[in-house]
Amino acid sequence: MHPIVLTISTGRCGTTFLDSTFRLNFASDQNWISHEHLKQGVTRVGQFHRCYEPDRQAEMVNETIEGLLRDWVQISQTGPVVDFGWTMRSLIPYFRRQLGDQLKVLYVHRHPVAVAASFKLIGSYSIYQSPQWSITPHHPSALFPQFASRWDSMTAFEKCLYLWLEVNAYAAEVRDRYPDMEFLEATSADLFREDGTLEQIARFTGFSDGTQPLERSNRHNKRDIFLLERRPIRDEWERYQRHPELIAFAESLGYNMDRDHIAGFIGKYQLPPGLIPLLRNRSGYWAHKENAGRLMRRLGLRN
Repeated sequence: MHPIVLTISTGRCGTTFLDSTFRLNFASDQNWISHEHLKQGVTRVGQFHRCYEPDRQAEMVNETIEGLLRDWVQISQTGPVVDFGWTMRSLIPYFRRQLGDQLKVLYVHRHPVAVAASFKLIGSYSIYQSPQWSITPHHPSALFPQFASRWDSMTAFEKCLYLWLEVNAYAAEVRDRYPDMEFLEATSADLFREDGTLEQIARFTGFSDGTQPLERSNRHNKRDIFLLERRPIRDEWERYQRHPELIAFAESLGYNMDRDHIAGFIGKYQLPPGLIPLLRNRSGYWAHKENAGRLMRRLGLRN
């Protein structure tokens, strides 16, 4: 049997790039490569955060999850299986029970402020707060329930930082809880700058022996201009300093949490210079455009 690999990540860590690179190099009918194949509405990745107990797993599992597991077991007889998406991380304890040593886990992480800024731009914990994906300190399985006393005063950006902390601490817990399970850690930065990291992941997932360089995909999630103009990061980025748990954990992963270091890259997530971006931001231009497009579609004036 070939490996079946699931990924732990927050998202916004380069996994879209990984998926497209693997498809470019290894696409065939004898293996499986996907990214967020099951969406959060199916896996309920937030609701079933840290889903270790069999009775909770029984609540989580549905026909779609069971059917995918059966398909993967069949496919793994002829080739390796990998999903690079964050939406599947809640399945790891259940799949470990079902697959044993056949399951491997890839863990990909990125600087917490960069992740939180990226999520804040797309509306996480402001527009989008579904419990199907969002984790809060009120969650019965939260690793950091002490954030509950701060939660109501935290900005959406800070709540995205909290999500980063919960997910990455969960990764550390999974590694400790299953010491015999094969587990590979990689940083987002290394994915984009180190060919050896891609080759290592290819070897770990069973797609190659890791000796041949991979052709790199040019596809990855970019910061769209409308996001920068609609929900730019402002001075709230400095509020990361209010959360010593976050700083300590990030530093344990090797991230520089010094204010001056973060100030050096946070500009990528802030309002672009110029009068037009400022006017669009202040006028709510992009929100009005989105609402107008939604109305036109409802009236059948646009596909």
